[in-house]
Amino acid sequence: MAVSTGALVFVTIDYVRSARYRTRHQTESHRTRRYRVRYQLEGQPTHEAMVGPNPRQYLVAHIRESQHGDIVEVTLAEDGSDSDIVDWANITRERLMEDFDETWGESD
Repeated sequence: MAVSTGALVFVTIDYVRSARYRTRHQTESHRTRRYRVRYQLEGQPTHEAMVGPNPRQYLVAHIRESQHGDIVEVTLAEDGSDSDIVDWANITRERLMEDFDETWGESD
């Protein structure tokens, strides 16, 4: 597994399908949801990776909520020529939620 950390420059997510119809000896269903993610971290080249076929819950939502300038940590699993995103952590958001957690439940 490869882990990259840095400030997010941009991220785009596209829904893709491996094949329109099922073919003989196909290893996964043609209806499996897959997403192509293009992103760039500050000071690094643009990367392209896939999410799917069975990502952890809310992984795509975590990627979509990341904005320019957020510090993110991307974990990739290398599988031959394809790389899949295993985890995406928005460190900026996590720190914000930790600070917010201290005031949760307090009233004026």
